[in-house]
Amino acid sequence: MSLELHGLRADMPVGFMAALGLLRMAPPQARLSWSAATHTAILHGVEREPLLEGLLQQMTGRSQSPELHMEADVRGLCSERFRELAETQSDEALQWVRALWWQKGEEIIPTSLCFTSGPQRMVLMAQRLAAALDPSGSGKARARVQAKFEEALFGPWLYADDTPSWGWDPASYRIGAQTHQAPTGMPNEGVAAAYWLAWEALPLLPCIPGRGTLGFVKENRVTKWTWASWSEPLPLTAVEALLRRPREAVALGGRMFESDVVKSGYYQFFRPARFRVA
Repeated sequence: MSLELHGLRADMPVGFMAALGLLRMAPPQARLSWSAATHTAILHGVEREPLLEGLLQQMTGRSQSPELHMEADVRGLCSERFRELAETQSDEALQWVRALWWQKGEEIIPTSLCFTSGPQRMVLMAQRLAAALDPSGSGKARARVQAKFEEALFGPWLYADDTPSWGWDPASYRIGAQTHQAPTGMPNEGVAAAYWLAWEALPLLPCIPGRGTLGFVKENRVTKWTWASWSEPLPLTAVEALLRRPREAVALGGRMFESDVVKSGYYQFFRPARFRVA
Protein backbone atom coordinates (compact mmCIF):
# COMPACT_ATOMS: atom_id res chain seq x y z
CA MET A 1 0.00 0.00 0.00
CA SER A 2 1.23 3.53 -0.69
CA LEU A 3 -0.03 7.10 -0.40
CA GLU A 4 1.02 9.74 -2.92
CA LEU A 5 1.29 12.97 -0.95
CA HIS A 6 0.66 15.67 -3.54
CA GLY A 7 1.13 18.41 -0.93
CA LEU A 8 4.73 17.43 -0.14
CA ARG A 9 7.27 18.05 -2.86
CA ALA A 10 11.02 17.50 -2.90
CA ASP A 11 11.51 20.61 -5.05
CA MET A 12 10.31 22.86 -2.19
CA PRO A 13 12.52 23.21 0.90
CA VAL A 14 9.53 23.23 3.25
CA GLY A 15 7.93 20.32 1.37
CA PHE A 16 11.03 18.18 1.71
CA MET A 17 11.32 19.05 5.40
CA ALA A 18 7.65 18.29 5.99
CA ALA A 19 8.02 14.84 4.45
CA LEU A 20 10.95 14.11 6.77
CA GLY A 21 8.90 15.24 9.73
CA LEU A 22 6.00 13.08 8.63
CA LEU A 23 8.26 10.02 8.46
CA ARG A 24 9.35 10.69 12.06
CA MET A 25 5.71 10.84 13.16
CA ALA A 26 4.50 7.91 11.05
CA PRO A 27 4.32 4.30 12.31
CA PRO A 28 7.66 2.41 12.36
CA GLN A 29 6.84 0.35 9.27
CA ALA A 30 6.44 3.49 7.11
CA ARG A 31 8.88 4.09 4.28
CA LEU A 32 9.38 7.24 2.22
CA SER A 33 10.22 7.72 -1.45
CA TRP A 34 9.80 10.43 -4.08
CA SER A 35 8.26 10.29 -7.54
CA ALA A 36 11.01 10.70 -10.10
CA ALA A 37 8.53 12.33 -12.48
CA THR A 38 6.68 14.79 -10.22
CA HIS A 39 8.98 15.02 -7.14
CA THR A 40 6.00 14.37 -4.86
CA ALA A 41 6.44 12.31 -1.70
CA ILE A 42 5.13 8.75 -1.49
CA LEU A 43 4.58 7.09 1.88
CA HIS A 44 4.57 3.30 1.87
CA GLY A 45 3.23 0.82 4.40
CA VAL A 46 0.54 3.05 5.93
CA GLU A 47 -3.09 3.66 5.00
CA ARG A 48 -4.64 7.11 4.97
CA GLU A 49 -7.01 6.89 7.93
CA PRO A 50 -4.57 5.23 10.37
CA LEU A 51 -1.93 7.79 9.38
CA LEU A 52 -4.24 10.72 10.11
CA GLU A 53 -5.41 9.14 13.35
CA GLY A 54 -1.82 8.73 14.47
CA LEU A 55 -1.02 12.37 13.69
CA LEU A 56 -4.02 13.53 15.72
CA GLN A 57 -2.95 11.39 18.67
CA GLN A 58 0.57 12.80 18.58
CA MET A 59 -0.67 16.39 18.41
CA THR A 60 -2.82 15.93 21.51
CA GLY A 61 -0.94 17.79 24.23
CA ARG A 62 2.10 18.21 21.96
CA SER A 63 2.59 21.83 23.02
CA GLN A 64 3.61 20.57 26.47
CA SER A 65 6.52 18.49 25.18
CA PRO A 66 9.86 19.16 26.93
CA GLU A 67 11.70 20.40 23.85
CA LEU A 68 9.14 23.18 23.42
CA HIS A 69 9.88 24.44 26.92
CA MET A 70 13.68 24.29 27.09
CA GLU A 71 14.05 27.84 25.77
CA ALA A 72 11.75 30.32 24.05
CA ASP A 73 14.36 31.03 21.38
CA VAL A 74 17.54 29.52 19.99
CA ARG A 75 19.46 32.79 19.84
CA GLY A 76 21.62 34.00 22.69
CA LEU A 77 22.01 30.71 24.57
CA CYS A 78 24.95 30.74 26.98
CA SER A 79 27.44 27.88 27.20
CA GLU A 80 26.43 27.01 30.78
CA ARG A 81 22.79 26.59 29.79
CA PHE A 82 23.76 24.56 26.71
CA ARG A 83 25.80 22.15 28.83
CA GLU A 84 22.94 21.90 31.33
CA LEU A 85 20.52 20.99 28.56
CA ALA A 86 22.93 18.47 27.07
CA GLU A 87 23.46 16.78 30.44
CA THR A 88 19.92 16.73 31.81
CA GLN A 89 17.56 16.09 28.91
CA SER A 90 16.06 12.73 27.98
CA ASP A 91 17.32 10.96 24.85
CA GLU A 92 14.29 12.24 22.91
CA ALA A 93 14.80 15.85 24.00
CA LEU A 94 18.55 15.59 23.44
CA GLN A 95 17.85 15.08 19.73
CA TRP A 96 16.29 18.54 19.76
CA VAL A 97 19.23 20.07 21.63
CA ARG A 98 21.55 18.74 18.90
CA ALA A 99 19.20 20.03 16.22
CA LEU A 100 18.94 23.54 17.63
CA TRP A 101 22.50 24.34 18.80
CA TRP A 102 26.16 23.47 18.50
CA GLN A 103 29.19 24.69 20.42
CA LYS A 104 32.15 26.53 18.94
CA GLY A 105 34.62 27.20 21.74
CA GLU A 106 32.55 28.99 24.35
CA GLU A 107 30.10 30.30 21.76
CA ILE A 108 26.78 28.52 21.24
CA ILE A 109 25.69 28.66 17.61
CA PRO A 110 21.98 28.25 16.74
CA THR A 111 20.80 26.08 13.88
CA SER A 112 21.29 27.58 10.44
CA LEU A 113 17.55 27.03 9.97
CA CYS A 114 16.90 29.85 12.41
CA PHE A 115 15.82 32.67 10.10
CA THR A 116 13.96 34.62 12.78
CA SER A 117 14.85 38.14 13.83
CA GLY A 118 13.77 40.88 16.20
CA PRO A 119 10.96 39.88 18.58
CA GLN A 120 10.37 36.50 16.95
CA ARG A 121 11.14 33.49 19.16
CA MET A 122 11.70 30.32 17.17
CA VAL A 123 10.78 27.71 19.79
CA LEU A 124 7.91 29.74 21.21
CA MET A 125 6.49 29.95 17.69
CA ALA A 126 6.56 26.14 17.51
CA GLN A 127 4.88 25.84 20.91
CA ARG A 128 2.06 28.12 19.78
CA LEU A 129 1.66 26.25 16.50
CA ALA A 130 1.45 22.92 18.35
CA ALA A 131 -1.26 24.37 20.59
CA ALA A 132 -3.20 25.58 17.53
CA LEU A 133 -3.04 22.06 16.07
CA ASP A 134 -4.17 20.28 19.24
CA PRO A 135 -7.32 18.29 18.38
CA SER A 136 -8.47 17.78 21.97
CA GLY A 137 -11.42 19.60 23.46
CA SER A 138 -14.20 19.00 20.98
CA GLY A 139 -15.25 17.14 17.89
CA LYS A 140 -14.98 20.37 15.93
CA ALA A 141 -11.36 20.80 16.97
CA ARG A 142 -10.57 17.25 15.87
CA ALA A 143 -12.22 17.74 12.48
CA ARG A 144 -10.46 21.08 12.00
CA VAL A 145 -7.00 19.70 12.78
CA GLN A 146 -7.54 16.62 10.62
CA ALA A 147 -8.50 18.91 7.72
CA LYS A 148 -5.27 20.87 8.25
CA PHE A 149 -3.17 17.71 7.96
CA GLU A 150 -5.13 16.52 4.94
CA GLU A 151 -4.39 19.85 3.27
CA ALA A 152 -0.70 19.59 4.13
CA LEU A 153 -0.34 16.01 2.90
CA PHE A 154 -2.65 15.77 -0.06
CA GLY A 155 -3.02 19.40 -1.14
CA PRO A 156 -3.76 21.81 -2.49
CA TRP A 157 -2.13 24.21 -0.06
CA LEU A 158 -4.65 27.00 0.51
CA TYR A 159 -2.41 29.45 2.43
CA ALA A 160 -5.34 30.39 4.64
CA ASP A 161 -3.64 30.05 8.05
CA ASP A 162 -2.29 33.01 9.99
CA THR A 163 0.92 31.24 10.90
CA PRO A 164 4.55 31.99 9.98
CA SER A 165 6.78 29.47 8.21
CA TRP A 166 10.05 30.38 9.96
CA GLY A 167 11.17 31.54 6.50
CA TRP A 168 11.20 27.97 5.17
CA ASP A 169 8.37 28.36 2.64
CA PRO A 170 9.38 30.65 -0.25
CA ALA A 171 5.74 31.00 -1.31
CA SER A 172 4.73 32.53 2.02
CA TYR A 173 7.32 35.28 2.15
CA ARG A 174 6.25 38.83 1.30
CA ILE A 175 8.68 41.42 0.05
CA GLY A 176 7.71 44.85 1.34
CA ALA A 177 8.14 46.60 -2.00
CA GLN A 178 5.55 44.25 -3.50
CA THR A 179 2.78 44.64 -0.88
CA HIS A 180 0.23 47.40 -0.33
CA GLN A 181 1.35 47.83 3.30
CA ALA A 182 4.27 46.82 5.51
CA PRO A 183 4.41 42.99 5.70
CA THR A 184 4.82 43.16 9.49
CA GLY A 185 1.32 44.63 9.74
CA MET A 186 -0.32 41.97 7.61
CA PRO A 187 -1.57 38.54 8.75
CA ASN A 188 0.51 35.55 7.68
CA GLU A 189 -0.72 33.33 4.87
CA GLY A 190 0.55 29.85 5.59
CA VAL A 191 -0.13 26.12 5.80
CA ALA A 192 -0.13 25.32 9.51
CA ALA A 193 0.13 21.53 9.46
CA ALA A 194 2.81 21.55 6.75
CA TYR A 195 4.91 23.92 8.81
CA TRP A 196 4.47 21.76 11.88
CA LEU A 197 5.64 18.69 9.95
CA ALA A 198 8.66 20.70 8.78
CA TRP A 199 9.43 21.55 12.41
CA GLU A 200 9.31 17.84 13.23
CA ALA A 201 12.12 17.28 10.70
CA LEU A 202 14.71 19.19 12.74
CA PRO A 203 16.13 16.17 14.63
CA LEU A 204 17.01 14.69 11.23
CA LEU A 205 18.92 17.88 10.36
CA PRO A 206 21.30 18.19 13.33
CA CYS A 207 24.05 20.70 13.93
CA ILE A 208 27.39 19.07 13.10
CA PRO A 209 30.19 20.33 15.41
CA GLY A 210 32.70 22.33 13.43
CA ARG A 211 30.46 22.46 10.35
CA GLY A 212 27.00 23.72 11.21
CA THR A 213 23.56 22.47 10.25
CA LEU A 214 23.42 19.44 8.00
CA GLY A 215 23.11 20.38 4.32
CA PHE A 216 24.16 24.03 4.58
CA VAL A 217 27.05 25.24 2.42
CA LYS A 218 28.49 28.58 1.43
CA GLU A 219 29.41 29.02 -2.22
CA ASN A 220 30.47 32.29 -3.88
CA ARG A 221 29.43 34.17 -0.72
CA VAL A 222 25.91 32.72 -0.93
CA THR A 223 24.57 30.47 1.83
CA LYS A 224 22.58 27.54 0.47
CA TRP A 225 20.74 24.58 1.86
CA THR A 226 21.21 21.40 -0.18
CA TRP A 227 19.27 18.15 -0.12
CA ALA A 228 18.43 15.14 -2.27
CA SER A 229 15.40 13.02 -3.09
CA TRP A 230 15.37 9.26 -3.72
CA SER A 231 12.95 6.94 -5.49
CA GLU A 232 13.50 3.76 -3.45
CA PRO A 233 11.18 3.39 -0.41
CA LEU A 234 13.35 3.84 2.68
CA PRO A 235 12.63 3.53 6.42
CA LEU A 236 13.53 6.24 8.89
CA THR A 237 16.93 4.82 9.82
CA ALA A 238 18.00 4.60 6.17
CA VAL A 239 16.76 8.12 5.47
CA GLU A 240 18.74 9.43 8.42
CA ALA A 241 21.89 7.85 7.01
CA LEU A 242 21.20 9.04 3.46
CA LEU A 243 20.74 12.64 4.59
CA ARG A 244 24.41 12.61 5.58
CA ARG A 245 25.45 11.24 2.18
CA PRO A 246 23.04 12.96 -0.23
CA ARG A 247 25.06 12.20 -3.36
CA GLU A 248 24.27 8.52 -2.84
CA ALA A 249 20.61 9.38 -3.35
CA VAL A 250 21.28 9.89 -7.04
CA ALA A 251 22.09 6.19 -7.30
CA LEU A 252 18.66 5.53 -5.79
CA GLY A 253 16.86 7.45 -8.53
CA GLY A 254 16.97 10.83 -6.82
CA ARG A 255 17.87 14.40 -7.66
CA MET A 256 19.93 17.02 -5.85
CA PHE A 257 18.33 20.36 -4.97
CA GLU A 258 19.49 23.63 -3.47
CA SER A 259 17.85 26.77 -2.15
CA ASP A 260 19.58 30.09 -1.51
CA VAL A 261 19.17 31.80 1.84
CA VAL A 262 18.47 35.48 1.23
CA LYS A 263 17.79 38.45 3.43
CA SER A 264 15.07 41.09 3.29
CA GLY A 265 15.61 43.70 5.97
CA TYR A 266 16.39 41.80 9.16
CA TYR A 267 14.67 38.59 8.08
CA GLN A 268 16.01 35.62 6.13
CA PHE A 269 14.10 33.17 4.00
CA PHE A 270 14.57 30.40 1.44
CA ARG A 271 14.36 31.23 -2.25
CA PRO A 272 12.58 28.75 -4.54
CA ALA A 273 14.57 25.58 -5.05
CA ARG A 274 16.47 24.58 -8.17
CA PHE A 275 18.29 21.48 -9.32
CA ARG A 276 21.86 21.14 -8.10
CA VAL A 277 24.72 19.46 -9.93
CA ALA A 278 25.78 16.49 -7.81
